[in-house]
Amino acid sequence: MIKIVIISFTLLFATSVYAQKEDGKELFDEATCLQCHNIEDFKDKDMHKAKSFTQMKDKVFACQLANNTHWFDDEVHDVSLYLNHEYYHFKVKEE
Repeated sequence: MIKIVIISFTLLFATSVYAQKEDGKELFDEATCLQCHNIEDFKDKDMHKAKSFTQMKDKVFACQLANNTHWFDDEVHDVSLYLNHEYYHFKVKEE
């Protein structure tokens, strides 16, 4: 019984994180991020000024304010998860 609960929780959590990253990709693609950035900016390790997921998320928040995307906090988080998964690979603490 405990194994079933653990497996169910793990699958639910994994599905949720995947959905957040997919939502983040969609928001990123719809926003004007690539007017200021290009994909190489995200791939170039020397360009990463953020040293943690939190710092990177703060930068995403600042960018969305500057570009008037009007994202909710959970949407900023989703975009941050997407960018982290694709480019940054910081350790993410659950909030």
